[in-house]
Amino acid sequence: MPAWLRPFLKKTFFGTCLVHDELQKNELNKYCITCDSDLCKNCIATDKHNGHDLLQIYRHVYKDVVPLDEMEKYIDCTRIQPYKCNKKWVVALNPLPHSGSGSLIVGDPTCYTCKRRLNDPEQFRFCCIACQVEAKREKPVETKRKRKRKGIPHRAPLK
Repeated sequence: MPAWLRPFLKKTFFGTCLVHDELQKNELNKYCITCDSDLCKNCIATDKHNGHDLLQIYRHVYKDVVPLDEMEKYIDCTRIQPYKCNKKWVVALNPLPHSGSGSLIVGDPTCYTCKRRLNDPEQFRFCCIACQVEAKREKPVETKRKRKRKGIPHRAPLK
């Protein structure tokens, strides 16, 4: 996973840009990977980010999403369930709200990390980018110990 991905997932988008608070249309809906900063369209117009890697952020079901074709340039998204948003395929940054009644039936297809319902479990394993990152983080933690311990250590009795 790229180093910028964890800080990116913690960002809050769609607030007001403090630099351009006097201008209209100043919501923070872009992310500069190069600078690790959330930007508004006025920030982009200043040419300070020319040649930088930028991502467009959208809102879908009150959650932040990024276009699938943009994100695929940086990480493997084949196991993340995409969603259709304004005729564009997007992937969620963090888990979307639970779909349906919220009660899962045993055997329902769910995200490996957060257990949210998946539409196509044959193809997808995660509901969002954060869940995939978490799963990759947990994998090295689980495989730290190569061999099991021999057993319970027997110490000399205390006198």
